[in-house]
Amino acid sequence: MPASDSSATTAPASTPAKSPAQSSASTLPQAAYIWQRVWTPSHRGVLANSHELFNQLRVLAAQLQSGEGWFDAHVDLQALQVDGRAVRPVIRLDGRLPKLDAADIAQRSAHIVSDWRAAGVHVDGIEIDFDCPSARLPEYAKLLSAVRAALPREVQLSITALPDWIDAPGLPDVLAVADEAVLQVHAVRDPALGLFDAGKAAQWIARFAARSEKPFDLALPAYGSALVFDRAGQRVGVESEAGLAQAGERQELNADPGAVAALLRKLEAAPPTHLRGIVWFRLPLPGDRRAWALATLAAVINAQPLQAQLVASAQSTGTGAFDLQVANRGTLDALLPASVEIGGQGCGDADALPGYRIEHPATGLRFVRESDARLPASQSRALGWVRCSQLADADVHVHP
Repeated sequence: MPASDSSATTAPASTPAKSPAQSSASTLPQAAYIWQRVWTPSHRGVLANSHELFNQLRVLAAQLQSGEGWFDAHVDLQALQVDGRAVRPVIRLDGRLPKLDAADIAQRSAHIVSDWRAAGVHVDGIEIDFDCPSARLPEYAKLLSAVRAALPREVQLSITALPDWIDAPGLPDVLAVADEAVLQVHAVRDPALGLFDAGKAAQWIARFAARSEKPFDLALPAYGSALVFDRAGQRVGVESEAGLAQAGERQELNADPGAVAALLRKLEAAPPTHLRGIVWFRLPLPGDRRAWALATLAAVINAQPLQAQLVASAQSTGTGAFDLQVANRGTLDALLPASVEIGGQGCGDADALPGYRIEHPATGLRFVRESDARLPASQSRALGWVRCSQLADADVHVHP
């Protein structure tokens, strides 16, 4: 399940200058990963809002975890059937697995394709996501051959590929079996070194293109993660779309939208040989505070300006009180305003929600931020309420 931020209540703000539902302006086809183990009703809304931005969805279908066994994701197949886009189920295999049962994985792959198609989903292929050590690539090629043999001929077999494989002797055999690869250039080594380095990514892409004789896609990041430390200061895990049940400090890591956008523009201007398209990790859901907002992702794809636009407003409750909120109408997330000044007339009682406190300057009121919470693009957050005899939006002033 996606992580949620209980310190803020968010809701969609007004539509950005160009809606994510408009067709992508990029010259490269765009797809997105949906990476939740359990689907919720909110998935349907996100599918609708992203329908013309992405031409394909790659959906987590099952995971095989070391020490845990198989877990089948609870996917809303009816929603995918109604959506109508091409769908590629993804089977995630833990890189720590000591050995792989090729027959079992092949059978499961075939059953997923058959079951999803029977539900009316437009399945055009299946993807195997295995962080295979380079030394085990020959074994991986044999597994992929078993999967390929179990699938209908028209079903594409995709694999994720790692930069560490580029110089490995076993890479050609793996690529020979698969119909396509998805080169992952984010969080490929220790996350403490950063989620994304545009310079290294460009080098990996060029080198992979030189070795691959088949089409490949590029997986780009649209998310952040956090390194989790225990009370002794030791790193105990990485937190991203799902929270860890571990108390301790979080060191946030983020893929910079500007850096990712710059790389995308270079690839569009001079596409490497065999590069077919982009697959974004991951499609954001409401409450997924470490994924880029859909407005940010759309801005990166469509070469729009990346900027925040914080606007505060007051809404009368009809009882002399006004509810206050701040909205981010831009395309980039930002810290909540450092303060919000309240003018108006006859303002007296007020109360702030967690994250802000009330100050009483010589005139008016002031809501002052007490946390480092951020407000994603196209979302809003309630600040609290104030009682005034007269208050308009023009009397509410944001100070970043």
